[in-house]
Amino acid sequence: MQANDTSGQKSTVAELEFDNNTSKRVAYSEWEFTIVAPFEIEVRNATYGPFEDEHTYRVMINERGIPVSCTCPGFKHHHEPNGRVGKHMLAVAAIGGPTLLDAAAAFSPHTTPSGDRETETIADRSDADDGSPTAETEPETCPNGNARCDGPNGDGLSCFNCYRGRESPTV
Repeated sequence: MQANDTSGQKSTVAELEFDNNTSKRVAYSEWEFTIVAPFEIEVRNATYGPFEDEHTYRVMINERGIPVSCTCPGFKHHHEPNGRVGKHMLAVAAIGGPTLLDAAAAFSPHTTPSGDRETETIADRSDADDGSPTAETEPETCPNGNARCDGPNGDGLSCFNCYRGRESPTV
């Protein structure tokens, strides 16, 4: 089966060969993508919940952004010999789409910052809180003696006794 593109432009999906079952599995699954290297995308099938790590594979794309291979055993043994893409490859093209494919093709693994921005830590800031207690940061206790309470009329979290003692709002 070959996908049809109704927008008039030739899409990546339109260039892929896949069967109906693969298309349905892509549509019914939940996908997560991470670009891990130039032309390499990690694909996770999040539908498996706590076992999703066991369903994570790498899809490689070519310079045109077309998925060409996958580390999934199903691709090696079933789809590749038949000249078709597997579900992870189809998910990259159909769900991830042009944005993901273009980003993977343009990915640069540089580890040093490339801009003119300087990194600033909180300790470098002149307005940083040094941690010493001030009138603003010292907690006030509520009428019940609870230091973590905002009190009976506070806008935040109140202890149970203060909460129970509040007047009901009028409507």
